[in-house]
Amino acid sequence: MNSIHSAPTLFILVAASALVLQLFSPWWIVVAIGFAAGLLSRFSPWKTFLIVFSAIGLLWLAVTLYLTATNSAVLIPRMAALLELPASWMVFALTILIGALPASLAALGASWLRYTR
Repeated sequence: MNSIHSAPTLFILVAASALVLQLFSPWWIVVAIGFAAGLLSRFSPWKTFLIVFSAIGLLWLAVTLYLTATNSAVLIPRMAALLELPASWMVFALTILIGALPASLAALGASWLRYTR
């Protein structure tokens, strides 16, 4: 099985595949992408966790910023009020966590499967 030996390669592969697959699939496809990245990575499990977390987190942040810019920043304050958050920036943090945490935990689990063999 081929493996990925470069952190930037893994980062770009995860971010690009998540961007493309999320156009046609539900949001939780990032979990499958993270799991596949964990199996393909040759890094330690925690380094794989951080790479996948940063790739998915930055992708979701970029998409959220794009959507905020295109709707005149109307949605974010309303979402903050709906979720009873004290500040609008917390919506961005929550968005990153919702996307990046499940994907990176799947990558961590897959890395542990591969790492213990």
